[in-house]
Amino acid sequence: MNDAVLSPPPPGTQGGPKVLLEVFGCQMNKLDGELVAGALRKAGYDFTDRDEEADAVLMVTCSIRDQAEHRVHSHLGELAVLKRSRPELAVGVLGCMASREGSALLQRWPALDFVAGTRDFPKVASLLDEVRADRVRLVAVDGDPRVSEERDLAVRPHRARAFLTVMRGCDKRCTYCVVPRTRGFEVSRPMHEILDEAKRLVDDGVTEITLLGQTVNAWGRAFGSSLGDLFHEFERLDGLRRVRFTTSHPEEMDERLVAAMAACRKAGLFLHLPPQSGSDAVLRRMARGYTAARYREIVQQLREAIPFVQLGADIIVGFPGESEDDFELTYQLMEDVRFSQAFVFRYSPRPGTPAFGALVDDVPDDVKRARLATLLDLQARLASERHASMHGEVHEVLVEGTSRRDSRRMFGRNLAFDRIVFPGDPSLVDEYVHVRLGESTALTLAGELVADPAFAG
Repeated sequence: MNDAVLSPPPPGTQGGPKVLLEVFGCQMNKLDGELVAGALRKAGYDFTDRDEEADAVLMVTCSIRDQAEHRVHSHLGELAVLKRSRPELAVGVLGCMASREGSALLQRWPALDFVAGTRDFPKVASLLDEVRADRVRLVAVDGDPRVSEERDLAVRPHRARAFLTVMRGCDKRCTYCVVPRTRGFEVSRPMHEILDEAKRLVDDGVTEITLLGQTVNAWGRAFGSSLGDLFHEFERLDGLRRVRFTTSHPEEMDERLVAAMAACRKAGLFLHLPPQSGSDAVLRRMARGYTAARYREIVQQLREAIPFVQLGADIIVGFPGESEDDFELTYQLMEDVRFSQAFVFRYSPRPGTPAFGALVDDVPDDVKRARLATLLDLQARLASERHASMHGEVHEVLVEGTSRRDSRRMFGRNLAFDRIVFPGDPSLVDEYVHVRLGESTALTLAGELVADPAFAG
Protein backbone atom coordinates (compact mmCIF):
# COMPACT_ATOMS: atom_id res chain seq x y z
CA MET A 1 0.00 0.00 0.00
CA ASN A 2 1.23 3.49 -0.83
CA ASP A 3 1.06 4.65 2.80
CA ALA A 4 3.60 2.06 3.99
CA VAL A 5 6.36 4.58 4.55
CA LEU A 6 8.24 2.29 6.93
CA SER A 7 7.99 -0.97 4.99
CA PRO A 8 10.46 -2.27 5.79
CA PRO A 9 12.55 -0.40 8.35
CA PRO A 10 16.23 -1.37 8.62
CA PRO A 11 16.73 -5.08 9.38
CA GLY A 12 16.04 -6.20 12.92
CA THR A 13 17.03 -9.46 14.59
CA GLN A 14 18.07 -11.93 11.90
CA GLY A 15 15.64 -14.83 11.96
CA GLY A 16 13.25 -12.99 14.26
CA PRO A 17 9.50 -12.85 13.57
CA LYS A 18 8.80 -10.57 10.63
CA VAL A 19 6.56 -7.51 10.93
CA LEU A 20 5.00 -5.53 8.12
CA LEU A 21 4.60 -2.01 9.51
CA GLU A 22 2.39 0.43 7.61
CA VAL A 23 1.88 4.09 8.42
CA PHE A 24 -1.10 6.18 7.36
CA GLY A 25 -1.51 9.93 7.67
CA CYS A 26 0.50 12.81 9.08
CA GLN A 27 4.12 13.43 10.02
CA MET A 28 3.33 12.64 13.65
CA ASN A 29 2.14 9.19 12.58
CA LYS A 30 5.33 8.67 10.58
CA LEU A 31 7.45 9.45 13.62
CA ASP A 32 5.23 7.22 15.77
CA GLY A 33 5.91 4.48 13.23
CA GLU A 34 9.64 5.00 13.75
CA LEU A 35 9.23 4.71 17.53
CA VAL A 36 7.22 1.49 17.14
CA ALA A 37 9.78 0.04 14.73
CA GLY A 38 12.59 0.83 17.16
CA ALA A 39 10.77 -0.87 20.04
CA LEU A 40 10.08 -3.94 17.89
CA ARG A 41 13.73 -4.20 16.83
CA LYS A 42 14.78 -4.03 20.47
CA ALA A 43 12.34 -6.85 21.26
CA GLY A 44 13.85 -9.13 18.61
CA TYR A 45 11.55 -8.57 15.62
CA ASP A 46 12.59 -8.22 11.99
CA PHE A 47 10.71 -6.52 9.12
CA THR A 48 9.28 -7.18 5.68
CA ASP A 49 7.26 -5.30 3.09
CA ARG A 50 5.19 -8.30 1.94
CA ASP A 51 1.99 -9.56 3.56
CA GLU A 52 2.75 -13.15 2.64
CA GLU A 53 6.12 -13.08 4.46
CA ALA A 54 4.85 -11.35 7.59
CA ASP A 55 4.24 -12.98 10.95
CA ALA A 56 2.46 -9.78 11.98
CA VAL A 57 0.91 -6.82 10.19
CA LEU A 58 0.68 -3.57 12.17
CA MET A 59 -0.93 -0.35 10.96
CA VAL A 60 -0.31 3.09 12.48
CA THR A 61 -3.56 4.82 11.59
CA CYS A 62 -5.11 8.25 11.04
CA SER A 63 -8.65 9.44 11.86
CA ILE A 64 -8.57 12.99 10.53
CA ARG A 65 -10.13 12.13 7.15
CA ASP A 66 -12.60 9.44 6.11
CA GLN A 67 -10.36 8.36 3.25
CA ALA A 68 -7.48 7.34 5.54
CA GLU A 69 -9.81 5.18 7.64
CA HIS A 70 -11.35 3.63 4.52
CA ARG A 71 -7.89 2.50 3.37
CA VAL A 72 -7.28 0.84 6.73
CA HIS A 73 -10.64 -0.94 6.68
CA SER A 74 -9.96 -2.07 3.11
CA HIS A 75 -6.64 -3.59 4.15
CA LEU A 76 -8.25 -5.25 7.18
CA GLY A 77 -10.66 -6.91 4.74
CA GLU A 78 -7.71 -8.22 2.71
CA LEU A 79 -6.02 -9.49 5.84
CA ALA A 80 -9.19 -11.28 6.94
CA VAL A 81 -9.02 -13.29 3.72
CA LEU A 82 -5.29 -13.98 4.24
CA LYS A 83 -5.87 -15.20 7.82
CA ARG A 84 -8.19 -17.96 6.60
CA SER A 85 -5.13 -19.74 5.23
CA ARG A 86 -2.71 -18.30 7.82
CA PRO A 87 -4.57 -18.11 11.15
CA GLU A 88 -1.28 -17.57 13.02
CA LEU A 89 -0.81 -14.15 11.40
CA ALA A 90 -1.10 -11.40 14.05
CA VAL A 91 -2.85 -8.16 13.08
CA GLY A 92 -2.78 -4.91 15.06
CA VAL A 93 -4.24 -1.44 14.57
CA LEU A 94 -2.33 1.35 16.31
CA GLY A 95 -2.79 5.07 16.74
CA CYS A 96 -5.74 7.36 16.16
CA MET A 97 -8.29 4.81 14.90
CA ALA A 98 -7.47 2.59 17.86
CA SER A 99 -7.96 5.48 20.29
CA ARG A 100 -11.22 6.56 18.65
CA GLU A 101 -12.88 3.16 18.19
CA GLY A 102 -11.17 0.92 20.74
CA SER A 103 -12.86 -2.45 21.24
CA ALA A 104 -15.41 -1.64 18.53
CA LEU A 105 -12.68 -2.36 16.00
CA LEU A 106 -12.20 -5.85 17.42
CA GLN A 107 -15.94 -6.46 17.23
CA ARG A 108 -16.10 -5.33 13.61
CA TRP A 109 -13.01 -7.26 12.48
CA PRO A 110 -12.64 -10.79 13.92
CA ALA A 111 -9.28 -11.04 12.12
CA LEU A 112 -7.91 -8.17 14.23
CA ASP A 113 -5.91 -9.28 17.27
CA PHE A 114 -5.16 -6.07 19.16
CA VAL A 115 -5.51 -2.29 19.16
CA ALA A 116 -3.15 0.18 20.81
CA GLY A 117 -3.89 3.90 21.12
CA THR A 118 -1.72 6.93 20.46
CA ARG A 119 -0.29 6.85 23.99
CA ASP A 120 0.26 3.11 24.11
CA PHE A 121 3.09 2.75 21.59
CA PRO A 122 5.62 1.68 24.26
CA LYS A 123 3.45 -1.40 24.88
CA VAL A 124 3.26 -2.58 21.26
CA ALA A 125 6.11 -5.12 21.41
CA SER A 126 4.78 -6.74 24.59
CA LEU A 127 1.21 -6.74 23.23
CA LEU A 128 2.41 -8.45 20.07
CA ASP A 129 4.39 -10.99 22.10
CA GLU A 130 1.28 -11.82 24.13
CA VAL A 131 -0.98 -12.08 21.10
CA ARG A 132 1.40 -14.43 19.31
CA ALA A 133 2.06 -16.59 22.37
CA ASP A 134 -1.43 -16.90 23.83
CA ARG A 135 -3.71 -16.16 20.83
CA VAL A 136 -5.62 -13.59 22.89
CA ARG A 137 -7.28 -10.38 21.68
CA LEU A 138 -6.21 -7.19 23.46
CA VAL A 139 -7.23 -3.53 23.80
CA ALA A 140 -4.82 -0.85 25.08
CA VAL A 141 -6.14 2.69 24.73
CA ASP A 142 -5.48 4.28 28.14
CA GLY A 143 -1.74 4.87 28.14
CA ASP A 144 0.29 7.40 30.06
CA PRO A 145 -0.16 10.90 28.58
CA ARG A 146 3.62 11.33 28.68
CA VAL A 147 4.56 8.91 25.92
CA SER A 148 8.14 7.66 25.89
CA GLU A 149 9.97 9.22 22.94
CA GLU A 150 12.90 6.79 23.13
CA ARG A 151 13.99 6.15 19.56
CA ASP A 152 16.32 3.87 17.64
CA LEU A 153 18.33 6.16 15.35
CA ALA A 154 18.89 3.31 12.90
CA VAL A 155 15.15 3.23 12.12
CA ARG A 156 15.16 6.79 10.80
CA PRO A 157 14.26 6.54 7.07
CA HIS A 158 16.28 9.61 6.00
CA ARG A 159 19.86 10.18 7.04
CA ALA A 160 19.91 13.98 6.78
CA ARG A 161 16.32 14.72 7.81
CA ALA A 162 14.39 13.81 10.94
CA PHE A 163 11.16 14.53 12.76
CA LEU A 164 11.35 15.37 16.46
CA THR A 165 8.27 15.40 18.68
CA VAL A 166 8.19 18.37 21.07
CA MET A 167 4.63 17.89 22.33
CA ARG A 168 1.61 15.63 22.06
CA GLY A 169 -2.11 16.20 22.29
CA CYS A 170 -4.23 19.30 21.87
CA ASP A 171 -6.29 21.47 24.22
CA LYS A 172 -8.18 23.22 21.40
CA ARG A 173 -11.80 22.29 20.76
CA CYS A 174 -12.19 22.93 17.03
CA THR A 175 -15.62 21.49 16.28
CA TYR A 176 -14.58 19.61 13.12
CA CYS A 177 -11.53 17.93 14.70
CA VAL A 178 -11.15 14.54 16.37
CA VAL A 179 -7.55 15.09 17.55
CA PRO A 180 -8.31 15.95 21.22
CA ARG A 181 -10.18 12.65 21.48
CA THR A 182 -7.58 10.53 19.69
CA ARG A 183 -4.39 12.24 20.91
CA GLY A 184 -5.45 13.44 24.35
CA PHE A 185 -4.67 16.66 26.16
CA GLU A 186 -1.63 18.82 25.51
CA VAL A 187 1.69 17.69 27.02
CA SER A 188 4.97 19.48 26.23
CA ARG A 189 8.30 17.72 26.51
CA PRO A 190 10.97 19.40 28.65
CA MET A 191 13.50 21.46 26.75
CA HIS A 192 16.47 19.39 27.92
CA GLU A 193 14.91 16.20 26.49
CA ILE A 194 14.32 17.87 23.13
CA LEU A 195 17.82 19.31 22.94
CA ASP A 196 19.40 16.00 23.97
CA GLU A 197 17.49 14.18 21.21
CA ALA A 198 18.34 16.88 18.68
CA LYS A 199 22.04 16.56 19.49
CA ARG A 200 21.90 12.79 19.10
CA LEU A 201 20.26 13.22 15.71
CA VAL A 202 22.79 15.79 14.54
CA ASP A 203 25.67 13.62 15.75
CA ASP A 204 24.15 10.83 13.62
CA GLY A 205 24.17 12.94 10.46
CA VAL A 206 20.90 14.89 10.59
CA THR A 207 21.14 18.43 9.21
CA GLU A 208 17.42 19.29 9.03
CA ILE A 209 14.97 18.78 11.91
CA THR A 210 11.20 19.25 11.78
CA LEU A 211 9.58 19.81 15.18
CA LEU A 212 6.21 18.09 15.53
CA GLY A 213 3.13 18.64 17.64
CA GLN A 214 -0.63 18.78 17.14
CA THR A 215 -0.43 22.49 18.05
CA VAL A 216 3.31 22.74 17.94
CA ASN A 217 3.57 26.50 18.51
CA ALA A 218 1.83 26.06 21.88
CA TRP A 219 4.89 24.17 23.12
CA GLY A 220 6.08 25.19 26.57
CA ARG A 221 3.02 27.17 27.57
CA ALA A 222 2.56 25.08 30.72
CA PHE A 223 6.00 26.07 32.04
CA GLY A 224 6.24 29.64 30.74
CA SER A 225 8.33 28.95 27.64
CA SER A 226 7.79 29.68 23.95
CA LEU A 227 8.73 27.65 20.92
CA GLY A 228 10.93 30.63 20.14
CA ASP A 229 13.16 29.61 23.07
CA LEU A 230 13.91 26.37 21.23
CA PHE A 231 14.90 28.30 18.12
CA HIS A 232 17.49 30.22 20.12
CA GLU A 233 18.95 26.90 21.28
CA PHE A 234 18.92 25.35 17.82
CA GLU A 235 20.75 28.36 16.42
CA ARG A 236 23.68 27.36 18.67
CA LEU A 237 23.61 23.65 17.73
CA ASP A 238 26.65 22.96 15.55
CA GLY A 239 25.95 20.76 12.54
CA LEU A 240 22.25 21.61 12.29
CA ARG A 241 21.49 23.63 9.15
CA ARG A 242 17.70 23.84 9.08
CA VAL A 243 14.84 23.68 11.58
CA ARG A 244 11.13 23.63 10.72
CA PHE A 245 7.93 22.98 12.67
CA THR A 246 4.39 21.82 12.00
CA THR A 247 1.44 22.15 12.57
CA SER A 248 0.74 25.64 13.91
CA HIS A 249 -2.38 27.32 15.23
CA PRO A 250 -2.82 31.04 14.45
CA GLU A 251 -3.79 31.77 18.08
CA GLU A 252 -0.39 30.55 19.27
CA MET A 253 1.86 32.71 17.04
CA ASP A 254 3.30 34.79 19.87
CA GLU A 255 5.78 37.65 19.39
CA ARG A 256 8.63 35.69 21.02
CA LEU A 257 8.31 32.96 18.42
CA VAL A 258 8.11 35.37 15.45
CA ALA A 259 11.15 37.30 16.69
CA ALA A 260 13.13 34.09 17.29
CA MET A 261 12.33 32.81 13.79
CA ALA A 262 13.42 36.13 12.29
CA ALA A 263 16.72 35.98 14.20
CA CYS A 264 17.47 32.31 13.49
CA ARG A 265 19.49 31.76 10.31
CA LYS A 266 18.48 28.09 10.34
CA ALA A 267 14.73 28.71 10.48
CA GLY A 268 12.78 27.35 7.53
CA LEU A 269 11.01 29.97 5.45
CA PHE A 270 7.75 28.00 5.31
CA LEU A 271 5.06 28.01 7.96
CA HIS A 272 1.95 25.85 7.86
CA LEU A 273 -0.65 28.17 9.40
CA PRO A 274 -4.16 26.85 8.63
CA PRO A 275 -6.91 29.51 8.50
CA GLN A 276 -9.64 26.90 7.69
CA SER A 277 -12.04 29.65 6.54
CA GLY A 278 -12.14 33.34 5.70
CA SER A 279 -15.57 33.87 7.22
CA ASP A 280 -15.95 34.99 10.84
CA ALA A 281 -19.32 33.26 11.09
CA VAL A 282 -17.83 29.95 9.98
CA LEU A 283 -14.76 30.41 12.18
CA ARG A 284 -17.06 30.88 15.20
CA ARG A 285 -18.91 27.66 14.40
CA MET A 286 -15.53 25.95 14.01
CA ALA A 287 -14.45 27.36 17.43
CA ARG A 288 -11.15 28.50 15.96
CA GLY A 289 -10.72 31.37 18.43
CA TYR A 290 -9.74 34.13 15.98
CA THR A 291 -11.34 36.26 13.27
CA ALA A 292 -10.32 36.58 9.64
CA ALA A 293 -9.02 40.08 10.42
CA ARG A 294 -6.84 38.71 13.22
CA TYR A 295 -5.50 36.03 10.89
CA ARG A 296 -4.54 38.73 8.38
CA GLU A 297 -2.78 40.68 11.17
CA ILE A 298 -0.71 37.61 12.06
CA VAL A 299 0.25 37.15 8.40
CA GLN A 300 1.29 40.80 8.19
CA GLN A 301 3.39 40.52 11.36
CA LEU A 302 5.13 37.43 10.01
CA ARG A 303 5.90 38.99 6.65
CA GLU A 304 7.17 42.20 8.19
CA ALA A 305 9.52 40.28 10.47
CA ILE A 306 10.48 37.56 7.94
CA PRO A 307 10.15 39.08 4.45
CA PHE A 308 10.61 35.85 2.47
CA VAL A 309 8.41 33.58 4.61
CA GLN A 310 5.90 31.43 2.73
CA LEU A 311 2.65 30.21 4.24
CA GLY A 312 0.71 26.99 3.87
CA ALA A 313 -3.03 26.60 4.46
CA ASP A 314 -5.71 24.08 5.28
CA ILE A 315 -9.15 25.13 4.07
CA ILE A 316 -12.48 23.40 4.71
CA VAL A 317 -15.32 24.08 2.27
CA GLY A 318 -18.95 23.29 2.96
CA PHE A 319 -18.76 23.51 6.74
CA PRO A 320 -22.29 23.56 8.27
CA GLY A 321 -23.98 26.86 7.55
CA GLU A 322 -21.43 28.04 4.99
CA SER A 323 -23.24 30.45 2.67
CA GLU A 324 -22.12 31.69 -0.72
CA ASP A 325 -21.00 34.91 0.95
CA ASP A 326 -18.98 32.92 3.49
CA PHE A 327 -17.31 31.04 0.66
CA GLU A 328 -16.50 34.27 -1.18
CA LEU A 329 -14.74 35.54 1.96
CA THR A 330 -12.59 32.40 2.00
CA TYR A 331 -11.81 32.84 -1.69
CA GLN A 332 -10.77 36.44 -1.03
CA LEU A 333 -8.56 35.43 1.91
CA MET A 334 -6.72 32.91 -0.26
CA GLU A 335 -6.28 35.45 -3.05
CA ASP A 336 -5.02 38.13 -0.66
CA VAL A 337 -2.63 35.97 1.39
CA ARG A 338 -1.34 34.02 -1.64
CA PHE A 339 -0.36 30.79 0.10
CA SER A 340 2.53 28.88 -1.41
CA GLN A 341 0.67 25.65 -0.60
CA ALA A 342 -2.98 25.00 0.27
CA PHE A 343 -4.79 21.79 1.11
CA VAL A 344 -8.52 22.12 0.50
CA PHE A 345 -11.05 19.62 1.85
CA ARG A 346 -14.78 19.09 1.65
CA TYR A 347 -16.38 18.95 5.09
CA SER A 348 -17.71 15.57 6.13
CA PRO A 349 -19.19 14.81 9.58
CA ARG A 350 -16.74 12.86 11.73
CA PRO A 351 -17.92 10.78 14.69
CA GLY A 352 -16.24 11.95 17.88
CA THR A 353 -16.06 15.62 16.89
CA PRO A 354 -18.10 18.33 18.67
CA ALA A 355 -19.83 19.17 15.36
CA PHE A 356 -21.08 15.60 14.86
CA GLY A 357 -24.78 15.54 15.68
CA ALA A 358 -24.71 19.17 16.88
CA LEU A 359 -24.35 21.00 13.55
CA VAL A 360 -26.48 20.08 10.57
CA ASP A 361 -24.46 19.12 7.50
CA ASP A 362 -26.61 21.38 5.33
CA VAL A 363 -24.37 22.27 2.39
CA PRO A 364 -25.24 19.99 -0.57
CA ASP A 365 -22.47 17.75 -1.78
CA ASP A 366 -22.54 19.17 -5.31
CA VAL A 367 -22.02 22.66 -3.84
CA LYS A 368 -19.10 21.39 -1.76
CA ARG A 369 -17.53 19.84 -4.84
CA ALA A 370 -17.94 23.02 -6.88
CA ARG A 371 -16.42 25.16 -4.13
CA LEU A 372 -13.55 22.71 -3.73
CA ALA A 373 -12.81 22.85 -7.47
CA THR A 374 -12.95 26.65 -7.45
CA LEU A 375 -10.40 26.94 -4.64
CA LEU A 376 -8.12 24.32 -6.17
CA ASP A 377 -8.15 26.26 -9.45
CA LEU A 378 -7.37 29.47 -7.55
CA GLN A 379 -4.46 27.87 -5.69
CA ALA A 380 -3.07 26.41 -8.91
CA ARG A 381 -3.10 29.87 -10.49
CA LEU A 382 -1.49 31.55 -7.47
CA ALA A 383 1.21 28.88 -7.20
CA SER A 384 1.94 29.01 -10.93
CA GLU A 385 2.32 32.79 -10.79
CA ARG A 386 4.67 32.62 -7.82
CA HIS A 387 6.76 29.88 -9.38
CA ALA A 388 7.05 31.74 -12.68
CA SER A 389 8.32 34.81 -10.81
CA MET A 390 11.17 32.70 -9.37
CA HIS A 391 12.69 31.71 -12.72
CA GLY A 392 16.34 32.65 -12.83
CA GLU A 393 16.83 32.51 -9.06
CA VAL A 394 19.39 30.19 -7.46
CA HIS A 395 18.22 28.22 -4.42
CA GLU A 396 20.02 25.96 -1.97
CA VAL A 397 18.32 22.55 -2.06
CA LEU A 398 18.59 19.61 0.34
CA VAL A 399 18.38 16.61 -1.99
CA GLU A 400 15.75 14.08 -0.85
CA GLY A 401 15.71 11.44 -3.58
CA THR A 402 15.10 10.44 -7.18
CA SER A 403 12.07 11.82 -9.00
CA ARG A 404 9.33 9.22 -9.33
CA ARG A 405 8.54 10.44 -12.85
CA ASP A 406 12.07 10.56 -14.22
CA SER A 407 14.92 8.49 -12.77
CA ARG A 408 17.43 10.87 -14.37
CA ARG A 409 16.24 13.68 -12.13
CA MET A 410 16.61 14.31 -8.43
CA PHE A 411 14.31 16.29 -6.18
CA GLY A 412 14.67 18.23 -2.96
CA ARG A 413 13.44 21.29 -1.10
CA ASN A 414 14.67 24.78 -0.40
CA LEU A 415 14.22 26.73 2.84
CA ALA A 416 10.71 27.71 1.73
CA PHE A 417 9.78 24.00 1.35
CA ASP A 418 9.28 24.28 -2.42
CA ARG A 419 9.69 21.03 -4.32
CA ILE A 420 12.54 21.45 -6.82
CA VAL A 421 13.65 18.90 -9.45
CA PHE A 422 16.86 18.90 -11.47
CA PRO A 423 19.09 16.51 -13.47
CA GLY A 424 21.48 14.79 -11.11
CA ASP A 425 22.92 11.63 -9.63
CA PRO A 426 21.56 9.57 -6.68
CA SER A 427 24.89 10.13 -4.90
CA LEU A 428 23.60 13.65 -4.17
CA VAL A 429 20.88 12.41 -1.77
CA ASP A 430 21.21 14.11 1.65
CA GLU A 431 23.60 16.70 0.19
CA TYR A 432 23.02 20.44 -0.25
CA VAL A 433 23.27 21.72 -3.81
CA HIS A 434 22.45 24.96 -5.63
CA VAL A 435 19.89 24.96 -8.43
CA ARG A 436 19.08 27.73 -10.88
CA LEU A 437 15.33 27.69 -11.54
CA GLY A 438 14.11 27.80 -15.12
CA GLU A 439 10.79 25.97 -15.43
CA SER A 440 7.78 25.34 -13.23
CA THR A 441 4.27 24.01 -12.84
CA ALA A 442 1.77 24.77 -10.08
CA LEU A 443 3.32 22.02 -7.94
CA THR A 444 7.00 21.88 -8.86
CA LEU A 445 9.97 24.05 -9.79
CA ALA A 446 12.68 22.73 -12.10
CA GLY A 447 16.20 23.85 -12.87
CA GLU A 448 19.86 23.02 -13.37
CA LEU A 449 22.69 22.51 -10.89
CA VAL A 450 24.94 25.51 -10.33
CA ALA A 451 28.50 24.61 -9.39
CA ASP A 452 29.20 27.90 -7.67
CA PRO A 453 26.31 30.02 -6.34
CA ALA A 454 28.53 33.08 -6.68
CA PHE A 455 27.63 32.94 -10.37
CA ALA A 456 23.93 33.27 -9.64
CA GLY A 457 23.92 36.35 -11.87
